Amino acid sequence: MKRTKNYGLWLSLLVTIIIFTLKIPTYSKMLLLAIFMLGLLYLRRSIYYYVKANRTITSENPQDWEKAWPLYRKAIKAGLQKSYVVTSASMFLQRGDAAEGKAILQQYLSASKGKEPNLDNIAKTMISMAYWMEGDLGKALEAVEQVYESGYRDKNLFINYTTYALESGNLAKAKALIDESGEMENTSPGIRDNRGWLYLLQGKWEQADALFAELVKKSPRFPEPYVHYAQVLIHYGEAKEAIDMLKTALQSRFSNTSGMKQEHIQSLLSLLEAGETRLKTAKEIDADPVNVASGRMPKPITGAFAVHEGDTLEGFAVRPIKATTPKVVEEQDEERLPNTDLTEEDLEYIRKHNLEEN
Repeated sequence: MKRTKNYGLWLSLLVTIIIFTLKIPTYSKMLLLAIFMLGLLYLRRSIYYYVKANRTITSENPQDWEKAWPLYRKAIKAGLQKSYVVTSASMFLQRGDAAEGKAILQQYLSASKGKEPNLDNIAKTMISMAYWMEGDLGKALEAVEQVYESGYRDKNLFINYTTYALESGNLAKAKALIDESGEMENTSPGIRDNRGWLYLLQGKWEQADALFAELVKKSPRFPEPYVHYAQVLIHYGEAKEAIDMLKTALQSRFSNTSGMKQEHIQSLLSLLEAGETRLKTAKEIDADPVNVASGRMPKPITGAFAVHEGDTLEGFAVRPIKATTPKVVEEQDEERLPNTDLTEEDLEYIRKHNLEEN
């Protein structure tokens, strides 16, 4: 495999040797070599566009992301290799035009289906997110079920499949998938969060409390664990700690595919912060774990509720063991997002072909 990937390098060396053995003036040799190198760079321009797009999309300023989309389009049009096409589509799903990302994946699958089974399965797992974002949970489930039946397994499949199972109310399937993920759960905040979500829906508050207390210590960058933990804290009447957790959630990295939206979290936070609506909102959150855990507002309840300014609410469950809510202290990348980092092999290729951006 490594020898196959070095064909371009060996070909370049061979052509260079041939040019310098030609019985022509030195300036002609240099001209031919320059023409050859320019032609090679032109043929490989897709990787240059791709690398530049990736550097742009990693900016902390979302306004900079707009510069990445034309570069991704140029890279794909110039013949970008299939694995990078799929990654580019994922970035459109995550941060750009989701419809365009979906179209790129559909085009890839229609043209390459069956040629690269593992990449096909990755693309199908990604396109399931597009269906889910459109509200078509049935199609999302169908896509991941096809991948699962093929025997393919990775973290993103387990995260997506369990998310859809939880949202569809199939708790038995979600539990079976999380259990099957095995060691992946220990290294995947996304899978771990889904187990906590499962505990919420099962009413296993003690298990959820312990899980999320540990998970938020690792500072996952996506908002779901903090909102889910806020639900646990509300269940035990810990209003102040729940408010703090929602504030932390708002500092997370959001994307098109985030189950939790900033507007939704801000609404919950504002209602809990206001004394006039704190008790009523807390009761609603505790009474409707399904909607809140899925990123929706809880169903409203009727009745008169007193103004409450206190940090702890009366009439809620008593925590079996009172624990201090841990503060977020560590940095951990959010692996729900696609990995657009280039491998060392990719970087070596770029260096050898002078594709690095100055």
